[in-house]
Amino acid sequence: MKNRKLPPDFFNAVAEVIKIIGHPQRLQILEHLELYGESKAGDIAEAVGGRQGAVSQHLNKMRIAGILAARRDSREVYYRIAEQHAVTILGCIRKKFEEGSGGGCGGD
Repeated sequence: MKNRKLPPDFFNAVAEVIKIIGHPQRLQILEHLELYGESKAGDIAEAVGGRQGAVSQHLNKMRIAGILAARRDSREVYYRIAEQHAVTILGCIRKKFEEGSGGGCGGD
């Protein structure tokens, strides 16, 4: 299949996701949810080694942006990935790490 130009709306949507997840702890949160699925906020904070308050703010920001979805069960809030662009970006990051470059997603 021949490469074709991507529509501007697609770039806009992906750029918004990149802006939101472009923080190291948010990327760790996203990775945790990709690997382990829906998780409680406290478990996520423990897994990424962050303070509960800071992690909760990151989770809320990603939820408001539509990257994560949340559900409440009694006193616990569970989060899961809702936006697949974020998973695609994380996959690119993981691929570059596994290739040993440790850098970004370019095609050096």
